[in-house]
Amino acid sequence: MEIVNYILTHALNHRQFKNLIAELDQGLPGDLPLHCTVRWLSKGKVLSRFFELLDAVKLFMEEKDKDYPELSDPKWIMDLAFLVDMLCHLDRLNLDLQGKLKMLPDLVQSVFAFVNKLKLFKTHLQKGELAHFPSLLKASAQATGATRKKQTARYATLVETLQENFATRFHDLHVKRPQITFLVDPFNAETDCLKAPLVKDEAVAELEIELSEDDRLKPVLREGTLEFWKTVPIKKYPNVKRAALKLLSMFGSTYVCESVFSTLKNVKSKQRSVLTDTHVRELLRVATTEYKPDLRGIVQSKECQKSH
Repeated sequence: MEIVNYILTHALNHRQFKNLIAELDQGLPGDLPLHCTVRWLSKGKVLSRFFELLDAVKLFMEEKDKDYPELSDPKWIMDLAFLVDMLCHLDRLNLDLQGKLKMLPDLVQSVFAFVNKLKLFKTHLQKGELAHFPSLLKASAQATGATRKKQTARYATLVETLQENFATRFHDLHVKRPQITFLVDPFNAETDCLKAPLVKDEAVAELEIELSEDDRLKPVLREGTLEFWKTVPIKKYPNVKRAALKLLSMFGSTYVCESVFSTLKNVKSKQRSVLTDTHVRELLRVATTEYKPDLRGIVQSKECQKSH
């Protein structure tokens, strides 16, 4: 990041670097992106572009009499390439976790699918297979066989450590997995999967297992998890439905917060600077909600006041 900032934060350096890339004319990207710590996935994109332009960066720093010996070190270049590839995989996970109406089952699926990918990555690295690490595959071509073998073994250990960190961080999701399975497919879930604190009385909840044999509700499940639990009658299945609603209330909030801030930027513009806090809250509520009112029904329920 020090090299990137040196190039991009000085107008002359930035212009000269872009001219150098144009002179090389090797189908390279036209510029480096500026790293910003508050933007999503910023560091991964910067490192990926930096790796693509590594030869140009090295040449530019030599012209500026800046000594960075690591730019010519095969081990360091392999480390950079491995980091680029791993951040690329993590970026994809981050994107999978964002989006509208991402409920707990969607988040759990993405997280545990990534954990399984890490297991696969570790196995492939131990064998020296780099199919899932294109940048590392390119960088390893410049290293000796012994260096390549030693480095890939070290990367396999790092991936294993990351896998253990994921297991620790998302232990709660692993414990709740049977309950999440019940949320998605209540007709095939285990009868004793609903535990406290989701339900106050586990025995009563188990008695409501007749839900799994309710033929009237089975077709509704095809419409989606959310629509299904809206349809389940709370009078007939009070404990089960309350447990499902608790699980449905667990969702990723990052995308929601980012969406609200983006909407706020559009709502509270210079042309509308006199908006009160109350008006802003109301506008944000309308702009971000998925609720669609029955305007026709509301109008029909109102009595028309004719003038005399």
